[in-house]
Amino acid sequence: MSLPAKDQPEKAFTWPPKVPDSQAAKASVPIPIRLPNRMIESIETHLLGRTGLAFDRWAQQTGWTRDAAEDYCWRCGGSVGEHETHGEGCATCRAKPLPWDRAIRLGRYAGTLRTEVLALKFKCWRPTGHGLGMHLGKAIKDQLDLAQITPDQAVLVPIPMHRFRRVSRGIDHTLVLARAASKSSRCPIAELLRARLRPEQVGLSMTARAQNIKGAFFLTRRGHRQLAAARNADRRVYVLIDDVRTTGATFVAAAKALKSALKAEKGTNSGDCGSPEIWVACIGVAGESRQAIAEAQS
Repeated sequence: MSLPAKDQPEKAFTWPPKVPDSQAAKASVPIPIRLPNRMIESIETHLLGRTGLAFDRWAQQTGWTRDAAEDYCWRCGGSVGEHETHGEGCATCRAKPLPWDRAIRLGRYAGTLRTEVLALKFKCWRPTGHGLGMHLGKAIKDQLDLAQITPDQAVLVPIPMHRFRRVSRGIDHTLVLARAASKSSRCPIAELLRARLRPEQVGLSMTARAQNIKGAFFLTRRGHRQLAAARNADRRVYVLIDDVRTTGATFVAAAKALKSALKAEKGTNSGDCGSPEIWVACIGVAGESRQAIAEAQS
């Protein structure tokens, strides 16, 4: 016989409330972290003057995770709130023609993510580039899985750097990112594009950025041969890799150059049905202005 309600023992109040096992099972699984070699990290910190933690070690200590798919627009990569995007994109881009089909990012270009990108770009911290690229590759692989595209049907194309700038900086940071992304996504790399020497984009207005980068990328003869080989291997997606998307002007110029080359190659392969998609993937998105994409397209 059960006790009357007034005689039932009172449950002790606990805070915070305990999560039921069924809900705990739905919690996100921490992403695997590849910590940098301790000797390399020590040399960077004590001999080369690095300040702060390497990206993967920072990610481990803070529990950092990349943005979820619902945190940004699948079409332009800009930040969105709940229900601000749908099948046609977000309010910023849905009425704009874009030369790519999908955008992927790790997060906003701010805080530690910005610090680590700058460390890779201007201080040649390759372990940081490896960590960032590995996470970007995982994000690319997730989208490929959703689209039912195998890694061998996709190609990673790093945004190229002019050789003079490569020598002056001491690192091709987009190639470092692409190589790491290739390891985690298992997609091959093809350096299809080359860059003409142009002034730096830093400090330019959105309109000036678009004008400065217009026509900056092209395919060499070697690039055309690689593209022909890739098409014969039934490639379905080409993923342009860069560190930061500010106005989108660099991605626009690179995607247009690649799309023109794909159309030209398709003309020499009349048996081909359909053109492969072009995706863009970056570490961070800066310049979250609502006019960024519009200015980049002008």
